[in-house]
Amino acid sequence: MATAVCQAQTKIRFMAKTKWIIEPETLTIYPKRNLRIVGIIFLVLIAAFIFFLSKSMQGYSAGFTFGYYAFFLFIPLMLMFVAKSKLIFDGNSRVLYKRIAFLPVGSIPFDDIASVEPYEVLGSGFNYRLFKKSNRHGRGVLVSAGYSKETDPNLIAFQQEVLPKIDELVFVNAPIVPKQTIYDFRFFKEQGGVYLLRDNKIGSFIFGLIFIGATVAILFSPDFLSEKGSLQKILITYFPALIGLALLFAATSNIHFDRNQRKMIRSTFAGRFNKEYPFDDLIRFQVIRKTTNFIYSGTEVRAEIFLPAKNKTITLNLKSFIGTKKIARFLDEANTILGRI
Repeated sequence: MATAVCQAQTKIRFMAKTKWIIEPETLTIYPKRNLRIVGIIFLVLIAAFIFFLSKSMQGYSAGFTFGYYAFFLFIPLMLMFVAKSKLIFDGNSRVLYKRIAFLPVGSIPFDDIASVEPYEVLGSGFNYRLFKKSNRHGRGVLVSAGYSKETDPNLIAFQQEVLPKIDELVFVNAPIVPKQTIYDFRFFKEQGGVYLLRDNKIGSFIFGLIFIGATVAILFSPDFLSEKGSLQKILITYFPALIGLALLFAATSNIHFDRNQRKMIRSTFAGRFNKEYPFDDLIRFQVIRKTTNFIYSGTEVRAEIFLPAKNKTITLNLKSFIGTKKIARFLDEANTILGRI
C-alpha cells in the first residue's frame, strides 16, 4: 500500500518498506523502515515471553527481574530505533547527511558519490545502495529496502520518483572529471606491448605439490587404510591428488593482454595450452562480491566475453581481492590497455 501527499511542491511517499520525502532542494529517505514491523513483532513475542516468565521469577529481587526483562526488551526497541534511520540529500549544501532518528552518524559530500545502483542480496533479491568514489565496489550505503521482485509496486515507485531526484540533486551539477591514461601499472607487467597480469601463485603451487605428495605417500604405503572399504580407500587415496592437480593448474595459468594482436590470452601449464579472446569480444568487467555463511569472503573481477563461433557468453576470472578499494584502479589499468581510456 502506498499513498502520496503533495503540498507546496513537497511529495511524501509512505511505503510498506521505504518512505521518502521529496522537496525542491531536499530528498529524505528512510531505507530501513521495514525494521519497524520486525521490531513490533519481536516486542509482542518478547512481551508474551516475559509475561509467562514472570510467574516463575517471583522469588528474585526486583532489581534483578527488571534488568533481566530490560535485556530482552532492548533488542526490539533497538530495531525500532534503527528503523528511523534516514538519509538527507541536501541540494543547497551538496552534502548527504546520515542519521539514526535524531542522531547524526556521518555525511558524504555529493562530489564524493560515484553512483546509486542495485545491489544483490544473498541471491534472493536486491536493494539500492550508494557507492563512494573512494570505494566504488564496497558494500555501499543502503538507500532502499530490499525487494524480491522487479514488479513490486514499491520498487517501481522508488525507481520513478527517488532515483530521478537523486540524479537531479547529486549528478546533474557534478563536475566532470575525465579519466586519466595510466602509465605506471601496478597490476600488470608490461613487455613489448604484452601486459601480464600479476598474480602471486606460489601458495597454490606449494599446496598443490603437498596434496599430490600425500597421494604418492599413500600409494607407497600398501598397509595404510587396509581396514577401510575399497571405495573409501580410492577416495582417500586419489582425492588429494585431484585437489593438487587443480591447484597446480591454477598456479601455472596466467592471463596477459596483447595490445599488438588486440587479444586477451589465457595460458595454462606454462603456455602449453592457450585460449585467445579478441578485445572486441569483451563485453564488460563483472565485479562479484562473495560471501560464505553470510560473511564477506572477497571480491572477484571477471571478464564477460562473447564467443561468436559458439554464440554464447562466458566469464573469465581475472583477479580476486580481499578488500575493494583497489578494484577501481585495477579496472582503470585494464581499460587503459584495452584502449577504452
